[in-house]
Amino acid sequence: MDPYPFLMESAPGPEVLLNGRKVLYFAGTSYFQLHAHPEIMAAASKATLEYGIGTATTRSMTGTTPLIRDLENRIARYFGAEEAAYLPSGYLSNLAGIHALTGMGLVDKIFLDKGSHYSNMDGARGSGLPVKPFASRNIEDLKRKLDRELGRTQRPLIVSDGLFPVQAKLAPVEAYLELAEKHDGLVWIDDAHGTGMLGKHGRGTCEYLGVSSSRLFMGSTLSKAFGAYGGMIPGSKMFISQIRNGSIMRGSSAPMNAAVAAAHKGLELVEKNPEMRERLHANARYLKEGLKSIKLSTENNDLPIAAFSAGDADAMKGLQKALMEDRIFIQYTTYHGSGAEGVLRIVVFSTHTREQIDLLIATLDKHLPRPTR
Repeated sequence: MDPYPFLMESAPGPEVLLNGRKVLYFAGTSYFQLHAHPEIMAAASKATLEYGIGTATTRSMTGTTPLIRDLENRIARYFGAEEAAYLPSGYLSNLAGIHALTGMGLVDKIFLDKGSHYSNMDGARGSGLPVKPFASRNIEDLKRKLDRELGRTQRPLIVSDGLFPVQAKLAPVEAYLELAEKHDGLVWIDDAHGTGMLGKHGRGTCEYLGVSSSRLFMGSTLSKAFGAYGGMIPGSKMFISQIRNGSIMRGSSAPMNAAVAAAHKGLELVEKNPEMRERLHANARYLKEGLKSIKLSTENNDLPIAAFSAGDADAMKGLQKALMEDRIFIQYTTYHGSGAEGVLRIVVFSTHTREQIDLLIATLDKHLPRPTR
């Protein structure tokens, strides 16, 4: 079977060209649809013309450009941090962050939320420390495993996503932090989906939940809400120095100049336009009210992700196909956390109109298998 059955033939947006057909698009993670924003594309084009595609070397050699230095300063200001590191991908942010914390000798064992992104898993397992998985977002299971697995002087690193992208649920970061403090440990949060769209200033899950601590560390990506590409880690000077001198940054080619310039402009647009977040959350509430009206159960919050089951895997694939025939695309996924049969997943953007959301709901209602309702 083809693992990549869908061919995107246009820039992402509320409407896209997918497999040769124009469809309403309710998938992906371009929450503000900045990946096709003219200012971002102009910035990327200008940087490419001025600096070329890339430097063809690592940051530790001659791969650091004024663009990268300016972007890292902007990331630090955005998060109110002393310093920041920019990496070629969000995936590498989690590897670099976890390896830095373990390399500093601050923790002895890693406790990994089972629902975490693959990069958290790879970062934990590649750290050289023992890794103890716990049931996703389950505080009681984590408590039991901390009590059972930690030696008297051992310190934990608790690793989790901030916003889980299938279930549209937030990590209980405050509870994780309390347990970390109790055991003289640390918390690492992958906030790829939360940054940009959550919190008063768009700083993500921790800001949204009102949680901060010198024991709390996070990494993220610019490839979702910010309309660009690359990973980012804000933090103290000491921590970021460890990141920059670690094998992941020293061994990676410097990011493409177009991505760096796009990220700088994306951060600027998100920072200066908080109304995009307001529209996004309003659309999320409107979508979920619509799903409720056709008896589909999903998380009752204002996060722009809605996942639901509609029969077994074959039935859900059939429903996805029927929607595609009516020129509407939603995602069927078996990503971990979605259960044995997988789920259907809808993502709404700040740029979707209510008429487009209404059409999605009406078309879903037409094709839903009645016995599951």
